[in-house]
Amino acid sequence: MLKFPEPIDEKRREEIIEAIAKRVQQFGMVVPAIFFLEMNKPLSYIGAQAMHFFAPIVGVFFNTFEDYAYFFDNRENVELLIQRLEAIAQEEEEQRRKEKERKKQARQAKQARAPESTILDEAMKMDQAMKDRNSKNSGV
Repeated sequence: MLKFPEPIDEKRREEIIEAIAKRVQQFGMVVPAIFFLEMNKPLSYIGAQAMHFFAPIVGVFFNTFEDYAYFFDNRENVELLIQRLEAIAQEEEEQRRKEKERKKQARQAKQARAPESTILDEAMKMDQAMKDRNSKNSGV
């Protein structure tokens, strides 16, 4: 007798969302993935049905294939995945801002430690010293 797997439960759904989100993040494709999922959200059910159709063949090689098919059956799951990807994108943006702010503060601290005189100031001092020396020599 054929045994059909049950649709995924809440825990498995969260595992799938996290697995997909982490994999997308590893490739640095968070924003393109959000665009793709938003664009194809209405077609997710059709794609899931195609996955169910190919499950007997592909399932031989990948044992989680059927779970992903059940995941994409429900558009709410796609929306949850999009929300998770958006959260990851926001976290990455926040990290970039903090890094930029840290670099800015380091640059400001370095400038504060730098000597007050610049190359132009040094050149003007040398020029003044030469003039003073020349005036002393011409006065003798």
